[in-house]
Amino acid sequence: MVDKEAIKIKGNQNGLNIIINLLEFNSMDNLLNGLLEKLKPLKSFYSGNTVYITTYPINLDDNKKNQLKKPLKNEIDFTEIIFNDLIEDKIQEKQEKQEKKDINAEKGKKIFNGTKEGNTKFIKKTLRGGQVIDYPGNVVIIGDVHMGAEIFAEGNIIVLGELRGRAFAGVSGNKDSIVAALKLNPSLLSISKSLARPVDSKIEFPEVAMLKDGSIYVEPYIPVKYEY
Repeated sequence: MVDKEAIKIKGNQNGLNIIINLLEFNSMDNLLNGLLEKLKPLKSFYSGNTVYITTYPINLDDNKKNQLKKPLKNEIDFTEIIFNDLIEDKIQEKQEKQEKKDINAEKGKKIFNGTKEGNTKFIKKTLRGGQVIDYPGNVVIIGDVHMGAEIFAEGNIIVLGELRGRAFAGVSGNKDSIVAALKLNPSLLSISKSLARPVDSKIEFPEVAMLKDGSIYVEPYIPVKYEY
């Protein structure tokens, strides 16, 4: 039985939409079986339609997309299957906004440099799935960040709780930006356009993610206080 949060089927003005949480599936066969289990009972309703598929927290590569397309067309009789690359779209949209901001700016620096002392937005609540914070400075969340929530910051992202959503720090290009949380379990992590998908951790102490030599590293926030 597929968990109801693993595959969601919705309809809107654009047609049929399937939203898939890839963290709930350990193989492509497992994913395909889950999709068919959800779709087959209403095959007559879905047959002949175009379907849009969105996966998170990562996108499928072209090979894996093709592994799904053929059996879904054969078994459910979809006329067309279109994948929405949600993450890339979000990043591209953010980059385009930043480029326009840079072009129109007559003064000031293009890259936000206030990671040590600069504009900071405090959010005193937990962020639920679907909520988005986008701020041209540092962001501090006093609460948890649930799966499906997103934070875009030109500076640092600090979460005084558990981070399970997506965190994009240093989006204007600041490589000194960090992401820190009391429990750091993001579905996707980005610092200055570098991407990482950390494994689900059982660590119970604060951690900080930072860029080193172009790659994202995660380590204890105060290394001398913990044995690991």
